[in-house]
Amino acid sequence: MRESTRSRLKSFLKNFVMSIGKIPYSIEELKRAFPFHVLFFPDEALISFKLQRRIVTKMGMELYPRVAKIIAEDRYKNVYLNHTISGSLDTAKAIAIERIITELRSGERSPNMIEEMKEISRASGGGVREIKIIADLFIGDFKPGPLFLEIKSPRPNLDVCAESKKKMLFFRALYMDRNPQAFLAFPYNPFIRREDYKHGPTMRIMDMDNEVLIGEEMWDKIGGRGTYDEILEVIEEVKEEL
Repeated sequence: MRESTRSRLKSFLKNFVMSIGKIPYSIEELKRAFPFHVLFFPDEALISFKLQRRIVTKMGMELYPRVAKIIAEDRYKNVYLNHTISGSLDTAKAIAIERIITELRSGERSPNMIEEMKEISRASGGGVREIKIIADLFIGDFKPGPLFLEIKSPRPNLDVCAESKKKMLFFRALYMDRNPQAFLAFPYNPFIRREDYKHGPTMRIMDMDNEVLIGEEMWDKIGGRGTYDEILEVIEEVKEEL
């Protein structure tokens, strides 16, 4: 990570933390509001508990995407958030994608990205359909091919998984001749180790080996090997300074 990128990241994290603000309640008010939590949390932790939902929501909507963009711009030029991708796709291919999603949701098939793409590539006929999808993060000059990321929380429900998968398959179909890269990306791993990740909806819909990036994998994918460790270092620096 370049020093300028590290500085941008550090500045953004500081500003993000400061934007959370404080809760307008005293410790005594929190103790009365959450009497049983006192058995498990020290006084200062009650403040964090009260702030948690606001923090988590803001992290999902602002922190993770913005950090991802800062990291990606260290190496690439064509980096976009909430990027609209549109194009014309053979109707038969679109129907094949929709059928795959339906069968995955119902449990009629198991996820296998390679086989799914073979099935989609074989489909043809029936005219053309206009497709429009939005990437949470898009890197047009990513190597080895354009990168499409769906950045979500590590425990998405079935609807979110299915919608993300559909967008990823549409992206791969639209960019089929450009070696497209598409992943469902989780900024952190509450299961600690990848092999312990057992969230049902994700595993039902996604090819875990070829379509999912968990925690460190996501950050190293966009920033290169060692990026995650550098992010941890910057976080520690910001924490000390604040």
